[in-house]
Amino acid sequence: MEFIQQEVLWGADLWRFAVALVLIFAGFLSRRILVAIFGGILKKQAGSTEVHWDDDLVELCAGPLALVAQIGIWYAAARVLELPTEPADVQQIVFQGLLIALAVAVTWLFFRLLDVAAGALARVSDNTDSKLDDQLVPLLRKTLKVFVSIIIVVMVIQNLGYSVTSIIASLGIGGLALALAAKDAVANFFGSLIVFTDQPFHVGDWIEVNDVSGIVEEVGFRTTIVRTFEKSVASVPNQTFTSNTIVNHSRRPVRRIKMVIGLTYDATPDQINSFCDEVKKLISGNPSFDEGHYVYFESFGDSSLNVLVQCFIKTTDFVEYMSAKEKMMLDIMRIVERLGLEIAFPTQTVHLKQE
Repeated sequence: MEFIQQEVLWGADLWRFAVALVLIFAGFLSRRILVAIFGGILKKQAGSTEVHWDDDLVELCAGPLALVAQIGIWYAAARVLELPTEPADVQQIVFQGLLIALAVAVTWLFFRLLDVAAGALARVSDNTDSKLDDQLVPLLRKTLKVFVSIIIVVMVIQNLGYSVTSIIASLGIGGLALALAAKDAVANFFGSLIVFTDQPFHVGDWIEVNDVSGIVEEVGFRTTIVRTFEKSVASVPNQTFTSNTIVNHSRRPVRRIKMVIGLTYDATPDQINSFCDEVKKLISGNPSFDEGHYVYFESFGDSSLNVLVQCFIKTTDFVEYMSAKEKMMLDIMRIVERLGLEIAFPTQTVHLKQE
């Protein structure tokens, strides 16, 4: 008994060191055990169900939950060890370090739980006709993460023995400077509110604002993510939408096809009339085109007789639009060939005058 109660270091008994070492080892072991359970039994059970949220829960929460358990066991080891408080307060330093580590692990766990919930909501919103919920889910996830972070930081500060109220009051002029520096962030936040209230676009729409044109992928607090047609990502500040014109190409009911066809100057008036009539029949006889088409002999060009062709196709899909435009141009080429006409190209005729 005297050997077990022998003081070894910092006035601690030998049995306390032994128990602490066992708990430290148990912390490492618990993490491995939990990861193995989540990756084996629970993953197999989650895979056997029809829902998807349990698969996300098992996959995302294994790491942070194992870390929370490990730090909790290490906290118990520090308690058993009874670390000294003089001349240096080692006990307080260790406890505060473990508290901060535990707060980080818990924050990580809450973030993963929010990701699981956001994934479930996103799958539900995919089955609805409204596009507003597609925008709200990512924004709600970010909002809750910020809220959880603030709550945990405040709790940690209070548990460390500091007064949150006095810290905020001591900011003084520094807080004013911070507020001035954050004016762009505030403007971007109100810009996101305008996007959600006025709804000038939704996720998946093709928009054009300033020099950015592409598909909206996500609307956040500060920026809106737009995937350009070069497959690059553009982050547009939300305050841009409050002071600039937004062109939403996805909301037009039809797409316009406009072209000027130049015929050679050897074409006769009757051939020009026949050509215009044939193109009008081509458009009016196709149910894919909307009403309101125009086919007119427009002008005498420098090297061609120009015929204006303008019509509208009943689709907003880019691939369908290009396919219809391609077929239309090939049909016009056949009309030109059938009427004995030729497509003009820039030419110059030089006349030499002899004295």
